Amino acid sequence: MLGLFKKTSWKIDGKAFDFFRQVFMQLPSDFQFLLDGLDKGLYRKFSVNHAKKGHFYSIGFDPSQSAKSMTKGKQFELENIFIKQNGQTYPLNITIHEGLWIGFEIEKNILDFKNFQIDLSSFKKSKSKFAVDKKIEKLIIGLTCEQLDLTNLGEFDVNGKTYYPIKDLEDGNYIAIDSKGQVFGLIHDPNKIELINKSVKKFVDVVNGGRFDFDKYLNGEDGNT
Repeated sequence: MLGLFKKTSWKIDGKAFDFFRQVFMQLPSDFQFLLDGLDKGLYRKFSVNHAKKGHFYSIGFDPSQSAKSMTKGKQFELENIFIKQNGQTYPLNITIHEGLWIGFEIEKNILDFKNFQIDLSSFKKSKSKFAVDKKIEKLIIGLTCEQLDLTNLGEFDVNGKTYYPIKDLEDGNYIAIDSKGQVFGLIHDPNKIELINKSVKKFVDVVNGGRFDFDKYLNGEDGNT
């Protein structure tokens, strides 16, 4: 379980912001919305996607912007964006779902790139590979909360049980739900998994009502206020 709680999430600022801005500026004009979203702070962070094997990452949004930035039916993959550095070539693939950039795949850590080149000679737009877990989708359908990510669920396994993060608390700490819709805290130090609420719907109501303090919860206190 210790491996799960290592740092797996990074803010899209500094080197990360500059990397993606360079990439998005090179894309054809049809994908200008990616640059626009990046510049206005729609995309806040990228995190290891535990649901997939390999070098996949999920994107975290500014919840106050994501809903109005969505475009139903606008979903596809941007493939064969080649990042070249020091004689090495790394394919970058980007996933768009409902008009939002939700993830990417690349073998090298993007924070390690500098003085790189972008090759779009084989660039292509292809059919979306993104699929929602219908059972989990039913648990969160119709729920909205600016402080929780209820639109881009990944998954990871801990001790044989699957969890779906709905809030990244940074430094390997998460609020997550299970397949029954129960809400858990997955905390790095000390390592623990604890039940917060038996219903994600009720938890969303609590958070929307300002009755849960995430900072207090991270400090080992009862987050319910």
